[in-house]
Amino acid sequence: MSVETIHFRDMDDKSEDIFEAAIVIGKRARQIISERIARNEIVTFDRDAEMEEMEFVEEEEPEHEYVEMNKATTEALSEFLNDELEWSYGADHEVFFD
Repeated sequence: MSVETIHFRDMDDKSEDIFEAAIVIGKRARQIISERIARNEIVTFDRDAEMEEMEFVEEEEPEHEYVEMNKATTEALSEFLNDELEWSYGADHEVFFD
């Protein structure tokens, strides 16, 4: 994966408020992560449960196949800059994606 610089003015051109753009991109990134977890693309661990079950004996860790994915923030930023996101606000100023 290559690193590409994104200028704030690119985000500002797509939104009237740079802070609004940052919030929308951040919320979309969290939504992408939630979707990946729901589809079991991301393996989550319950650290507290693992510590309770652990008996200070080294055990082999379960094998998980590594799949390289774009970072959620990169994907959300790309969607935003390509005008693929539509959002609206709820009564309590919560952002909803259409």
